[in-house]
Amino acid sequence: MRSDELAKNLALYLDPETIADYCPNGLQVEGGREIKRVATAVSANLQTIEEAAKLEVDALVTHHGMFWNRDPYPVVGSKREKIALLLEKGISLFAYHLPLDAHLEVGNNWKAARDLGWENLAPFGLFNGIKIGVRGEIPLQSIDSFVAKVEEYYDHKSARALFGKERISKVALVSGGAYTELSAAAAEGIDCFITGNYDEPAWGIAYEEKVHFLALGHAATEKVGPKALAAALQEKWGLDAFFLDIHNPF
Repeated sequence: MRSDELAKNLALYLDPETIADYCPNGLQVEGGREIKRVATAVSANLQTIEEAAKLEVDALVTHHGMFWNRDPYPVVGSKREKIALLLEKGISLFAYHLPLDAHLEVGNNWKAARDLGWENLAPFGLFNGIKIGVRGEIPLQSIDSFVAKVEEYYDHKSARALFGKERISKVALVSGGAYTELSAAAAEGIDCFITGNYDEPAWGIAYEEKVHFLALGHAATEKVGPKALAAALQEKWGLDAFFLDIHNPF
């Protein structure tokens, strides 16, 4: 597949134009014209790009790309090193941020909710005018049982503030850095809200609103989409695609 074909297919599938984002979505660094082998990953950091180069991929598709609003313009330091390595190895870098959170098939949130067996799914978590997360219902169960299931799914221990009901049925998820959605979750009657990372106010909000809060790691909660996208690249377009799992405990 040509690089421009892959860009077109990904744009049609992930529909980035419908979401106002904090970064450019799509092709960020142009490598070679022909794409045969593709790696997906969470972030386009130097470690990921070095591993992609070792594995001789033609394209790297990440959730967190290389360019963000309000980034400094000069191409120096690690940014220069990353771009130079991509160009030297002819690797095209694609990135899809909020589109890969919100997508109903391969998104970080809806895919996880389906994998976990949630029912009556509905959009949740408003960012820049669109709901990128998901809420749903589970069979009534203890909070301890639910925590064990999600920790097993993400293969990551949770930071938790458990101030809600002993038995829960209404849950919501926004992957990554969305702990500020805890108040919105409480307002919608959610029993337990899941995200990736956390900060000091989350503990107080959970206590005051009598709601459960789980943080499963920013990277851990955002592996779901890139993994699912690698499978889609194989199934839909016949590419040799795989998920590049770079260790990140945060």
